[in-house]
Order: sequence, then C-alpha cells, then structure tokens
Amino acid sequence: MVLIVVVALGIGWGAATLFGKGSDGDTVAAPASSEAKSPGSEASSSQGPSESPDPSESPALSDDPAKALEQLIEKDRPSVKADLNGKWVPQLSSKKLGLEAEGKNWKEKDILAEHQGLREEFPRVQLVWSGDFASFKEDDFWVTVVGIGYDDPEEALSWCSSHGLGADYCYAKQLNTSGGIDGTTRLQD
Repeated sequence: MVLIVVVALGIGWGAATLFGKGSDGDTVAAPASSEAKSPGSEASSSQGPSESPDPSESPALSDDPAKALEQLIEKDRPSVKADLNGKWVPQLSSKKLGLEAEGKNWKEKDILAEHQGLREEFPRVQLVWSGDFASFKEDDFWVTVVGIGYDDPEEALSWCSSHGLGADYCYAKQLNTSGGIDGTTRLQD
C-alpha cells in the first residue's frame, strides 16, 4: 500500500514537472535554420529540429547588455521565423537605443531589463529584431512579442485583454519577412 502511494506521488510529481509551470497548452514546431543576422552578430544561428529551445528559458547571458540582447535574438530567431512568419502576435514592447519614452532615454541595459521582466512574467515571450521583418516601419528596434501565432489579429488582441494588458501595453502585430507595413498592426479599442 505504501509503495502504491509513493509511486502515485512520484508520477504526480513527474507530470507536474513536465506539464506544469510554463505550459500553456500551445505547441510550437521545431525551429528552422536562419541565415539572417542582426547588427553586430558574427554568424548566423542554425539549429536542427532536435535542438528546439524553450522560448521561456533564459540562456546564460553575457554581462554586456548589447551582447545579451544579441544572444536572445539568435536564440529566438529560428523559431520566430519558422513559426510566426505571416502570423499575428501580441506585441508587448518595442525599443531602440536612444528612444525617449516612459521618462527615460533607453539604453541596452534598460531594453534588456524590460525584456527579461516580460519574459519572466509571460510564458513564451520572445525577442525580435525589427530588421528581420518587412512588417516593421523601422529596422532598428528590439521588439518583445508573445511567441504564439494567430491567423486573426482579434485573437492576438484577445490574448492582450485576457492578460489585463491595455492598449498602451499590448497590440496585435503581423510578422512578415516580405511585403510591407500596411495592415500589419491592429490596436485594441
């Protein structure tokens, strides 16, 4: 009897560990390799299907904020391009060096801190370099998105509202590697 209880507890713990925390029921296909580079990167990232990273896990980041941002882009780029191209995503932030917003002049350390905070708060958050996508007006922004692709912008907006994020903090953005910016942004009402 004691053995049955111990085995049952072990199975329960294993299931909770495997499927609990950070699992929101959505699945992501394995990332494809990418040849694109963001500014300052020395080489492209190439990962095979067996190396599918969990976007919610943080890699061991450099102490240099600029290098840490590059590491996050390189880690997230394959799955973003493979899984989110042509999809609508909830966009949580977009910052560039020297941007005057929210009472400060944004530096790499500020952009990294904000992104890491969002990455910890919301499962599946990923970092996007706007220069990798034709759907952004400018090509020099670090963009924090939720890595869940939707076919309809209303679904991405629903994610924003269901997480208590108003129009100033979350909107729907379509990520496209080709085309232009027209019709790729949808704001909350």
